[in-house]
Amino acid sequence: MGRFIAIRLMHALIVLFIVIVLVFLVTRLIPGDAFLVAVAASGVEVDSAKTVKVLEEFYGLNKPFYEQFLIWLVNFVSGDWGESIGTGGDVLEMFLDRCPITLQLFFWATLWQFLIGIPAGVISALKRNSRTDMAITTGALIGFAIPPFWQAIVMIYLFAVLLPIFPPSGYVSFAEDPMGNVMSMALPSMVLGTSGAALLARYVRSSLLEVMSQDFVRTARAKGLGERAVVTLHAMKPAMIPVVTVVGLIWAGLLGGSFILEFVFALPGLGRMTVDAIYQRDFPVIQAMLIIVSLNVLFMNF
Repeated sequence: MGRFIAIRLMHALIVLFIVIVLVFLVTRLIPGDAFLVAVAASGVEVDSAKTVKVLEEFYGLNKPFYEQFLIWLVNFVSGDWGESIGTGGDVLEMFLDRCPITLQLFFWATLWQFLIGIPAGVISALKRNSRTDMAITTGALIGFAIPPFWQAIVMIYLFAVLLPIFPPSGYVSFAEDPMGNVMSMALPSMVLGTSGAALLARYVRSSLLEVMSQDFVRTARAKGLGERAVVTLHAMKPAMIPVVTVVGLIWAGLLGGSFILEFVFALPGLGRMTVDAIYQRDFPVIQAMLIIVSLNVLFMNF
């Protein structure tokens, strides 16, 4: 077991290093000049060329490429993630300030996935080839196929415009207004968790059907146990083994899915920060967030 874990960890570290190199290259190849964007956004009458040169020296972009990479990597590992070009703030502090909002979104989205996906998959498996099964399977396919940004637009129109139940956008802190916080997180959480719930329902259905055909389930029925006891006491536990793996992969994809949704719903989380950084060519923020996304995926896969 120890050797197996060591090999998996070595593979993960190799992949992480490749990702870090690619992230560093990609952020340097983004079209446009972040410094010119920052100078233009400041609205101050300055010599753009001179200012850009000073900023390039400050961020070390006048040094050889390999030296830039080594300096950035050492600083990143030691906790110095650099300064944002757009805001001038410390990138690590910006991450820590916005991380709780994104984690809260993840929590509600995951809860929505479990509340919808697992019961739907179980019902679909127990009513195989029935109208209920067809309806759940069709709904899962639709939920998985529709892009999240389109779901967000439809949900806002239905539940914030036609039926003004939830606010269309914005964020309310839980400390300021607990109920307002829940209402502001409801729509983005449902949209973010819908595709995961659809995928979860399909995996639960497939896994439970496979387990229900096993000999030990037939033996449990032969002993006279009711169908509910057979499912809950004997079939569900082994059926959840592959589902747990899928849950990890779904969680790994939540961070990437939150980017657009936080922007659509105006949530000041990590996704919104990353999208703003992309518009501003703010490469220190982009680099840090791409590394975080990669670490999240690698950790859940590991």
